[in-house]
Amino acid sequence: MEGGREGGNSFVLVYSICDRASFNILPPKIQFIKATKEGQSQEKVPIIIVGNKRDLHHRRVVSSEEGRLLALSLDCGFYEVSAAEAYHGALMVFHGLAKRIPDTKLALKKGTGIRGIVKTVSSVFARKRTDSL
Repeated sequence: MEGGREGGNSFVLVYSICDRASFNILPPKIQFIKATKEGQSQEKVPIIIVGNKRDLHHRRVVSSEEGRLLALSLDCGFYEVSAAEAYHGALMVFHGLAKRIPDTKLALKKGTGIRGIVKTVSSVFARKRTDSL
């Protein structure tokens, strides 16, 4: 509960570039989050939209441009990544999210805030996958 706010302070919403339905449900979800969270305070809610499965470009049904336009229209950040290829994309997402959170802007400028993010994301994505057996 930093900054006197309760619940989620920031959001990462992920869709599959191979699944149109997962993309189409984002606008109402984002509008709900903004109405709920921004209605309680004057601060903008940091939201990042992530198109996942970039490595499956041959199965793509949602273009990068559609993702970027949606993010722009809803004042969200946007990234396209492949969680299967490397954790670098996920690291960029969380760094981008941290830059959108007012309390972390100063820490990121100093370089201290990113270390914690890098350490956390690296530890999660560096683990061997056991769920794909």
